[in-house]
Amino acid sequence: MMTWSLNVATVHRWLHHRKNSSEALTNLTVLSGTKARRRAALVFGLTAVLLLTGANLTASAAPAAAPVPAVPADTAKPVFVIYYLWWTANHWQDRLGPNYPHGETPAPLPATLDADGCSSRSNYPGNTLTDVPGPAGYDQSDAATIERDVRLAASTGIKGFAVNWSGSGSSSQTVTSTTYNKRLQYVFDAVHKINAEGIPFRLMLNYKASATKLTTSAINGDLAYFTGKYGTDPSMDHTYSSKPELIWAGSWKYTSAELTTVSKNFRSKMFLIGDEKPSTWNATRAAQLDGASYYWSSQNPWTNRASFDQIRTLADAVHAGTNPDGRKKTWLAPFTPGYNAQLLYNNTTCVPRRDGQTMHELFRGNKASNPDGWTFISWNEIAEGSYIVPLTRYGQKYTNELKTLIANNG
Repeated sequence: MMTWSLNVATVHRWLHHRKNSSEALTNLTVLSGTKARRRAALVFGLTAVLLLTGANLTASAAPAAAPVPAVPADTAKPVFVIYYLWWTANHWQDRLGPNYPHGETPAPLPATLDADGCSSRSNYPGNTLTDVPGPAGYDQSDAATIERDVRLAASTGIKGFAVNWSGSGSSSQTVTSTTYNKRLQYVFDAVHKINAEGIPFRLMLNYKASATKLTTSAINGDLAYFTGKYGTDPSMDHTYSSKPELIWAGSWKYTSAELTTVSKNFRSKMFLIGDEKPSTWNATRAAQLDGASYYWSSQNPWTNRASFDQIRTLADAVHAGTNPDGRKKTWLAPFTPGYNAQLLYNNTTCVPRRDGQTMHELFRGNKASNPDGWTFISWNEIAEGSYIVPLTRYGQKYTNELKTLIANNG
């Protein structure tokens, strides 16, 4: 018995040699016997298939629903956390004041706050802090403290620290010239150690030139030392350049002429990112810098929604410029867990933490600026209340919150 296997392609090839199924049926009249009957069965079968196929083709020819536009990938950008080096036993004593019971164990909280981390009230005259170290202490003159910070920070998923440092101002300074230099070396040692264990973590320099304005001579001396000592160190980040990356803290306080002096000496050796404001960024300053960040630790997402537009305006201006290599300038957007320097500056300014919501809200709002990366303010600016380092009041709550934010890109 003959078996016929039919599909649409077969039918179309068959019809290529016949005008239509009617013509095929007519042609059967010239045939006789079994051959005619077989041919008739074939034609009727093909005709039925054609009818069914035509219905399907007609249905498929109807306009299809418009496809859902593809959503651009929300690519996560690297987060760098600003890391300060000034927390020693003496610094804690200075900030807590003479009336704080320094030897008491466990160390009592030096102030009270409301549930959102605001409304500061000191418990001891002369105190300017709202938190203290836990049983493990927090003294950065101990290399173990810095290693502990580096390990915990790496576990959150951040790209690395933007280490806040300035030296003696001399190009011939050494690791032992200042206590800051020693602590800076501790940071590099800790990163070397965890990198050797296979843990990724990188460093960029957050040059400490804001609280006290430095001379260009001192800046040149410090950067000569830094590039000579760490310029080719494998711990240095190269997300944006093959050169070591530097954020010049407080660059907005320096004149264009001062920027030009430093840029002329070091732009060939370092990738210079300014710390600018919407009111200071202009073409003249942009010509001396490879990009910009904005240290806005008191940005309030709840009472100042317009701040997101201000950030975006600055970012657009930065991105509008190009560097000598033809690439657009780098923009690093800020975000914080909150801010409270009420006791430090004796004012009422406070950005509530809202149990972690503020961190997420600032990240989501400033993401509209299309940043090339982020500067998180900060790991340990404890006096201004923008810290996440685990101390007595919050423990690891906010390091965990940052880890969640990075994992979810918001």
